[in-house]
Amino acid sequence: MKTKLLSLALVSSLGLAGCGSSDDNDPVALDIVETAQSDDRFDTLVAAVTAADLVGTLQGDGPFTVFAPTDAAFATYLEENNLEAADLLASDQLANILTYHVYAGEVLASSAISIAGSDNNIVDMVNDGKLALSLSGDDLYANLSQVIVTDVQASNGVIHAIDKVLTPQADSALSNTDRTIAELVTDISTGSTDEFNVLLEAVVAAELDDDLAGAGPFTVFAPTDAAFTALLSALNIEKADLLADRPYLDNILLQHVIGSEIDSVTAFAANGADVQTLNPSEKVTVSIVDGDLTIEGAKVVITDVKASNGVIHVIDTVIAETDTPAPEAL
Repeated sequence: MKTKLLSLALVSSLGLAGCGSSDDNDPVALDIVETAQSDDRFDTLVAAVTAADLVGTLQGDGPFTVFAPTDAAFATYLEENNLEAADLLASDQLANILTYHVYAGEVLASSAISIAGSDNNIVDMVNDGKLALSLSGDDLYANLSQVIVTDVQASNGVIHAIDKVLTPQADSALSNTDRTIAELVTDISTGSTDEFNVLLEAVVAAELDDDLAGAGPFTVFAPTDAAFTALLSALNIEKADLLADRPYLDNILLQHVIGSEIDSVTAFAANGADVQTLNPSEKVTVSIVDGDLTIEGAKVVITDVKASNGVIHVIDTVIAETDTPAPEAL
């Protein structure tokens, strides 16, 4: 089956005055499945719902709220995961993926925006997974997916179209909850991944390895070796110079560590927030930019590497400077 690539004439901003929605004056006779079937933006979604044997469920009384990926969203998902549509439709994870897009209850755009702007902006989905609603300006996000059309009414609920397929949260394959963060960084540095050599040297030089082996919990935003190489080039220094400059090195490393455990969904929910780091004079800004999670501008490339005392998220840039200083510690 080929996934259609559609050129969607949709607005890029949610702002309710400018987003597509159903006419509230029209009678709603079609259920969620029939509504999706009548809209050629959702051909792949309809095929997936059928393959996962979820048609009867979504034609039930509900009400349901469906965050519905467009055909273009599915095409991107297939390309990013090197899959054909047939592979997705045959996957034993298909039902789990689809039910992660469904909320048991009707949530119109106005309510979703209110939830997104609140302190309780993580909701439970039908597959028992957690989903974060957040705002970037006037744009509503479900995790990393932007809501591009709102309030498509059906007889048993409502559909909101999104621009990316939602992926249920899962621990990274690099996780090892029998190892501390310090031990896990060492393992990854010396193992087949061979990724965090400079980070490991920096942590040891700053004498933070014992701290990151402590009880925690911690969240570490871990720069790759390529990220450190780029920093050294930008500063026009050698690695030895960085490792020897203790005050500078300590401050940099500490602003990559949060003194609590923040998993990926919690990070999505923090979109737009400034989060205090272990560097007492620095916070980092969590943002969703172009469908990516960023920490003070650094793109998160791997999430949820779980350890016994916290979690690591891999980033592509060293956070050398921040523009959100916290008050100096007393």
